[in-house]
Amino acid sequence: MRKKVRSAAACLMILAVALNGCTAKTAEADGEKYPKRKILLSTTVSEQSNATVVGKLFAEEIEKATDGNIEVAVYSSDQLSGGNMSKGVEMLTQGAIDCAFEPVDVMAVLDNRMYALSLPWIFDSYEEAEACLNGSGGEFISKCLEKKDLKTLGFIHNGFRQLTNSKHPVTSPEDMKNLKLRVPGGDVFMKFFSELGADPVSMSFSELFTALQQGTVDGQENGFDLITTNKFYEVQDYITNWNYSYGAFAMVFSSDTWDTLNEDTQKLFQETAEKVCKIGCENVVNNEETQKEIIEAYGCELVSLQEEEIQAFQEQLDDYYEEMTARYGKEACEAFGVEY
Repeated sequence: MRKKVRSAAACLMILAVALNGCTAKTAEADGEKYPKRKILLSTTVSEQSNATVVGKLFAEEIEKATDGNIEVAVYSSDQLSGGNMSKGVEMLTQGAIDCAFEPVDVMAVLDNRMYALSLPWIFDSYEEAEACLNGSGGEFISKCLEKKDLKTLGFIHNGFRQLTNSKHPVTSPEDMKNLKLRVPGGDVFMKFFSELGADPVSMSFSELFTALQQGTVDGQENGFDLITTNKFYEVQDYITNWNYSYGAFAMVFSSDTWDTLNEDTQKLFQETAEKVCKIGCENVVNNEETQKEIIEAYGCELVSLQEEEIQAFQEQLDDYYEEMTARYGKEACEAFGVEY
């Protein structure tokens, strides 16, 4: 049995979704191709970040294609869940949020095997990662989410994760010692940094800039898109470019919403999602060099690690890899091309 939504705001949103569904069914009975309704689309990141930009593009395309019959309202920074990422996922599964661009590593709270996508250094390029998501990796994620009443429409790059901090350059495992770093929840991140001697702290993304500014944490790890669009470089002095973990956003619909859409609307949403997700992936790849220039122009020290330097970190992680792959299992590891 699904858990009841506890907040009054969430209850109102569920009621709105139900009313939207009733309106849609009435319109379908009248033969309207795209029944009038409003879709609530949530992203975890800021207005300027790529996932929100892509969400707004989806909204524009849908409203144009339906002559305004379908309105897609885009809410950034987890506004609908009060800035709480985990709560946002919960509301999505309950139908209080219709649609979202959610990081796969955040949705892994629903099935921790999806954390296998975040294991360190499993992809050498965006091309490799995209091929995986267009193949066995994407199929695995979609299957996991379907069991949680979510319909997956596509994926975009969140980016290869880099390390920023306010203390000193990080070029070797010794430099990690005692750095207090904000990381997403999940042992794939927490244990990784613990093994390297850092002090990882789980914290909501919406709280991160203030935590960096006030020195609550020394640093964080995210892709260049989030580092620049959230201006983390303004409160960090050192950035290590090491591509240690790949992240993706999944574009997902609540099944409670998806199942009320007629066939024409579902087809339009799927085709539009594929179109905008392709653009979203291209944005991340094409913008990285400019984002690096922005960071360096501000005065941050950006260090790109060489292969032998990265290998020094990897040599510290034999026990970590063994534990994590055993935890996530053969099916997940094989789906993401991880040696098991």
